[in-house]
Amino acid sequence: MGRSFQPIDEQVTVNKLENLWIYNSAYQCFDWGSITFGPTIEHVQRDYEAPGGGGLYLIPGFIDIHMHIESSMTTPTEFSNAVLPHGTTTIVADCHEVANVFGVEGLCDYMDLPSLVDVFYAIPSSVPSTSMELETNFGPIDAEQVKALCKRKDVIALGEIMNANDLFSESDNRTKRIIDTFKDQKPGFPIEGHCPRITGEMLSRFIASGVDSDHTQQTAASIREKISAGMFLEIQRKSVSKEVIDALKAPELAGRFCFCTDDVLPDMLAKEGHLDAVLSDALRLGMRPEQVIYAATYSPSRRMNLLDRGQIAPGRRADFVLLDDLETLRIRSVYKNGSLVYEQGSGLLARTKLPALKKEYLHSIHRMPLTAEQFDLSLESGERDITVIEREESTTFTRFAKQHIHHGGGGFSFRQYGLSLIAVVERYGHEAPIISAFMKNGLTKEGAICSSWAHDSHNLLVLATSVELAVRAVNRVIAEQGGIALVDETEETFIPLPYGGIISIEPIAVLSGQIQQVRTWLVDHGYQAREEIMNFAVLSLPVSPELKISDKGLVDVRKQQLVDWKNQ
Repeated sequence: MGRSFQPIDEQVTVNKLENLWIYNSAYQCFDWGSITFGPTIEHVQRDYEAPGGGGLYLIPGFIDIHMHIESSMTTPTEFSNAVLPHGTTTIVADCHEVANVFGVEGLCDYMDLPSLVDVFYAIPSSVPSTSMELETNFGPIDAEQVKALCKRKDVIALGEIMNANDLFSESDNRTKRIIDTFKDQKPGFPIEGHCPRITGEMLSRFIASGVDSDHTQQTAASIREKISAGMFLEIQRKSVSKEVIDALKAPELAGRFCFCTDDVLPDMLAKEGHLDAVLSDALRLGMRPEQVIYAATYSPSRRMNLLDRGQIAPGRRADFVLLDDLETLRIRSVYKNGSLVYEQGSGLLARTKLPALKKEYLHSIHRMPLTAEQFDLSLESGERDITVIEREESTTFTRFAKQHIHHGGGGFSFRQYGLSLIAVVERYGHEAPIISAFMKNGLTKEGAICSSWAHDSHNLLVLATSVELAVRAVNRVIAEQGGIALVDETEETFIPLPYGGIISIEPIAVLSGQIQQVRTWLVDHGYQAREEIMNFAVLSLPVSPELKISDKGLVDVRKQQLVDWKNQ
């Protein structure tokens, strides 16, 4: 059971590369020398009395141990083709987006898709991210499903635990059952965490449960507290600031953290790169290249017990990258299992094709078309405060906010207060009623956007300046069986995501241009954010503070309770 990795062919001709600067993980330095290799490294000759002068730099292939392939809206097959030229040769993926949409069977089919990059998996632990009382998905993953997934050889971790409230609860719950089952089935394997803004005694309780890593946005203070408490930190791009890099440069922190990507949108992947883009930021902010490389190769390999890779040493996989400039990590070529798979100027030399997909995976939006009458915006007349969502533009967090209104009865005229209509339409065949709400600093120009790529349950998230435009946008997504609809008064643009409503079957080069259209539309309509698309998509993620929306209505993330915007 599980995806077949590229086999090591004992008949492959032994190769040799000479006159190179070869990375030394033990000393975090480079030695002049040569390397002999087939699918695995056979010998490394190091000359410790190194000559001066130039030469290429040989480093291990990059290892990204906290990421979500579906954030790039693509398959493992196409993702592999896209990231190999950026030096990534191994990933550990938590595919909780696919799990939310299709359950375990669909998840396994997705995991079994072929790729050149070695793809290991973390079991999605938060499906749904909260509970079926607060959001609707295909169905929950509980202890029974975890036990079945643990039988796969490519499963090497438990994916990020997001529901901290479950961990802190005294009662039995799904999160605790999943952790206990994983510990029983895979003793000693890592359990990944998600703990933004958790500190003090609560942080200690989080770690004591066995969840001992975090990939959320960090500060110098949080780094000191979490690493001191025994946490392993996975530093994604939004955490790479001067303050954070200065804190991580301390030599004693080597092996206590690594770099990761978490989420990379397809247009950013095509334009800026993969893990190499995160590393370039760290270099620019003053971390030595030797430290950066260590935190992208050796450190993550040890966290995930991938002891056959992550360093240039005998017996390890011959996954490595040749650089022609150390200060910028400019890639000359990439080797996978001893074979040259990418060369600057020639491009990708090996490519995997996506096999045919099951028909049901391409027809997964089970919802009848909407009418305007299904959006109930009625309010009793009078003067009052209503609860609305207020976004933080620099993060993916939101806040509770009040809007004082004077209402004469009937339908609420929300635009006069500068508000946007927001709703999540259930898509799994239950025809659940629509519970609308409102948001500050949403759209400033007339229009509507609806997306079936909406974390984590991937119902249909719509943001609009009128009910009529909202209906048009949602119905377009329903009719096309998944994707992103951009609707204006006189025109519509549609980006198809036919695989589960969250994944494209186009090459990244094509998909990136389509997603750039979404980004441009959001900016043109006044939606300001550091990462516009992700900022929008997580408005329906009810574990990310502070006030979010699901198909059940507004959710108080900290209390894990539904909120009635009319009566607060």
